[in-house]
Amino acid sequence: MKSKIIFFLILLSFFGCGNSMKNVKRTKYPVISTLFNNRMLLLLKGTYASDNPLSFSELNDGTGNLYLDEQGDGNDPPLDLNGLPSAANLPIYIDFGEVRISSQYKGPQALDLIENIRQSKLFWDFIAPERQVYCTFPGYTIFSNTCEKNGGISRIEEFFNGSGAKYPSNDPTAEARGYTGSQYYHAGVYFRSFVTGYAKENGVLKINTRFDNYDVIGANIVPRNSYPPNTTDVDKQNITPKMFPVFYTVEDGHEDMTIRPGYDPYILEMRMNIKENLMVHSWTTPTSVVQTIVGFSDWKFNHTGQPDMGGNLILRARVIYPEYSSKLIITGGTQSFRHYYGVYRAKEQELRNQLPLAATPVRNENTIKYIHEGSYRLVCLADQEKVDGYPETVVRETFFEVPSIPRQTITVDLPCP
Repeated sequence: MKSKIIFFLILLSFFGCGNSMKNVKRTKYPVISTLFNNRMLLLLKGTYASDNPLSFSELNDGTGNLYLDEQGDGNDPPLDLNGLPSAANLPIYIDFGEVRISSQYKGPQALDLIENIRQSKLFWDFIAPERQVYCTFPGYTIFSNTCEKNGGISRIEEFFNGSGAKYPSNDPTAEARGYTGSQYYHAGVYFRSFVTGYAKENGVLKINTRFDNYDVIGANIVPRNSYPPNTTDVDKQNITPKMFPVFYTVEDGHEDMTIRPGYDPYILEMRMNIKENLMVHSWTTPTSVVQTIVGFSDWKFNHTGQPDMGGNLILRARVIYPEYSSKLIITGGTQSFRHYYGVYRAKEQELRNQLPLAATPVRNENTIKYIHEGSYRLVCLADQEKVDGYPETVVRETFFEVPSIPRQTITVDLPCP
């Protein structure tokens, strides 16, 4: 009789017996689920587009060239472009510290409200604390390096080609029971270092930037992109650096950051506008050295020669259940390297200063792979106000519905451009 009772209790522990998550036990350092390979997949994408992003050769209106910061609108010193590679040939080295999410809503300024380590531990779920090193050019040393050991060469290809790089992670709801799911409100991607392999100082190639404990050609752009232009030293004492982490907050109308309990596999996608927004900038150091580096497009915070040029790299996170999603086919497009189809939830209000829920460059045939049930806004977006790789202008839009029946093919027509 005792063995039957124990067996019954074990069954209850598997299936749960409540309809609320109020009493769910979640760990701040969640253990890897025994069903990890079938449950959660964390993908990092370094592209504005979630699907079928532009190739490096298609960037900058099909030229494959890096964008250049506008000159003459401030104190920008002249750009040194002698020997500047194409976007495809630019070496890129990335050292990720970790990835986190949070189920505690504190608004867009959440990180600035955290005052100590204890509050940070209470705020974050540490789902991916393992350092990862990516590189497009593994030959930065003749010795064995972390990029090669991590498989960082193939991962950076996935990071930029739209498929997404798999990041080692833990399931934050591995112990969850109930039916309502866990709502998350924030996400953060921590950059330890981000080196772009072209930098000039007073006309001389910079060859002594440290990456993975070796000297490489280029510049670590994390310090330059930690704060928006014209941020004062006093303000910096109260502002969290913009790349440690690159931070996402669920805004009005967002509906795609709920992780439900059970064993259904899901994808946690983290997407950043890196590849399409690489731009050459110049600035003068405190020691009067003129430096030219490759950073990010200043689509949001205009850079006019200041030491700081941050705030233009943003993040969008979403939870995807492939088995419960549908496919979106968009007709009416004419291929353009400066136009995108952006998909937003119908109630979203901010269409400029955040990444779309999903996006694809406009081609003659356009497909969004994963989209859940609900009401949506499809927007034709153009990079025309300041041609810098970021499509900020709404050309036209339409609304559509995705039914609750999963694995459908939804066709929507929207002429673009």
